Amino acid sequence: MTHQEPNEFAGAAVIIVGGHLGTGPAVVSAFVAQGAKVAVGVLTHGLSAQLAGKEPLPGSHNVVADLSSDTAIAAFLDECEDRVGPAAVLVMIAPPVKTAPVMDIPEAEFRRVIDTELVGPILCLREAGRRMAGRSYGRLISFSSMSGKTGVHPHVAPYAAAKGGLITFSRTLAAELAPTGVTVNVIATALFDVQVAAMADTSQVVKGIPVGRVGKSREAAHAALFLASQDAGYVTGETLNLSGGRFMD
Repeated sequence: MTHQEPNEFAGAAVIIVGGHLGTGPAVVSAFVAQGAKVAVGVLTHGLSAQLAGKEPLPGSHNVVADLSSDTAIAAFLDECEDRVGPAAVLVMIAPPVKTAPVMDIPEAEFRRVIDTELVGPILCLREAGRRMAGRSYGRLISFSSMSGKTGVHPHVAPYAAAKGGLITFSRTLAAELAPTGVTVNVIATALFDVQVAAMADTSQVVKGIPVGRVGKSREAAHAALFLASQDAGYVTGETLNLSGGRFMD
């Protein structure tokens, strides 16, 4: 069972970039339930851009998240911190994946994915880390994919390359920020409920998963709560596998 100190997150400022996507709503709900003040970064590209004008998730604030440059990211984080206070936790949520054989993916798509799924998150983590380091405390958490860690999944080459890069970058950032009280970790998910929601029959999908089922979004959310907690202060530079035993280190 995940353990946090009583009311540890009560009043804590949490920024969840891409919180409307994938397991994001469950992560937002988990922090809100713990009493955190949550700003949800609505990304300006892909599916998230369509959510910019929609109502915030319960208990949170929507803030448009343009990760295209250092200047735009600083403005985004400034607005988030104006809404909820100096951030103690920043979570990056992985967006849905487009699939195609690697030989059929045009050059422009590779460049687009690397820019939006690697360079943008890197710059956001760096700026948030700089601010947290100045306050001698912080938790940086990125949701990735087992594709980025194992590289064995077909048809997701640009995404896998970006997420693999994000995992490696997070280790380097973790090493550099460790003396400041800021930790940096990654959660790698595989075959979660939000990924297979459109499937009428998941029996074939779960055959290769030792626990015999797909992951639940709330399980991903509680993993994020642990890594964001004070109890996780000795955990940094790690990638936590959430794959039901399908992949093991």
